[in-house]
Amino acid sequence: MRERVCAGDSSIASEFCKEWLQMVSRTFALNIKILSEPLQNTIRLAYLFMRIADTIEDDRAMPPQMRKELLDQFCKCFAPNGPVWSEIEVFRSLLPASWKNESHPDQFLVAHCQLVFEVFAGLPDSLRHPVDDRVREMCTGMVHYAMQREVDGWFRLQTRQELLDYCYFVAGTVGLMLTELFSARTRFVSAKRKERLRSRSVAFGLGLQLVNIARDIPADWGRRTVFVPQEMCETHGILPEALPDPTRRAQSSKVLMDLIRLADHELREAQSYILDLPRTAPRVRLFCLWPLLMAQDTLIKLARHPAAALDPSARIKIGRRRVKFIVYSTMVTCWSNSLLRGQFWWRNRKMKSLLAGDRA
Repeated sequence: MRERVCAGDSSIASEFCKEWLQMVSRTFALNIKILSEPLQNTIRLAYLFMRIADTIEDDRAMPPQMRKELLDQFCKCFAPNGPVWSEIEVFRSLLPASWKNESHPDQFLVAHCQLVFEVFAGLPDSLRHPVDDRVREMCTGMVHYAMQREVDGWFRLQTRQELLDYCYFVAGTVGLMLTELFSARTRFVSAKRKERLRSRSVAFGLGLQLVNIARDIPADWGRRTVFVPQEMCETHGILPEALPDPTRRAQSSKVLMDLIRLADHELREAQSYILDLPRTAPRVRLFCLWPLLMAQDTLIKLARHPAAALDPSARIKIGRRRVKFIVYSTMVTCWSNSLLRGQFWWRNRKMKSLLAGDRA
């Protein structure tokens, strides 16, 4: 595949998108298979576009001004009538030349993004426009918000609101996009139901992102990134940069528990989002249920062992058996709001107990 891409073979565009999704995110590649076409293909392309933007924004080796120029140019590649090929070529010309043969799958994807646009151009307007809008909003947020928080090579946030604003641009926008796509392709989505979904779609994205941030504190610190805001750290007498310090584990564990509380609040809203999805769309429900329940189970493990979660040599995650249980059990329960509420209740009760114990 790599050789054919480098040789300029555009006939493999669709095949490339499917294979490269597995290269950059095996979990999402597995999850997306539950969706039917053309929704599956659309969300695959949207994920790849957002991965492209995230790869650029996250590359601390690249000067901020260069990343800003690339993200601005990437926005110009999208237009109401379809991809703008001249702007796509300008975007590719601005990238580091080494990325065209880069072994890292993310950078290789960015360098050969024209293949993603090839497939994207064939989508109907009703599916293409929501992706256009949210990818541009994400890139704009990265340029005018996230990159303004970089100082001396470190990414830092000052307040809890800044954390939520950042999560909106990188994940809340995804929730909004999914709602638009689900509404376009799912029957029985009334205007009233769509409005309810829309009001909770940001929380769905925020909750998942906050769990990732809570789980990845040590890994993010290693690349000079601290998403935990300073005001949350100062409450417990610690600086953000000291969170992985083993001699400050008591204070950093308290900070992590505060972050877990914030994530739990958003995930409870996300539960209502899923219950509002039509029961006649079980595939869509499963697509949203799997990451939500996995995120909640991960959050429970973090709350049980906050000190271990801050150890750079360990990474808290749920096991394969738990993942399989979530997948198979929800295939039975996704049709019933009552059964889903039971699954949510067990997790909410467990999290409430862990959070109450932390305050004791």
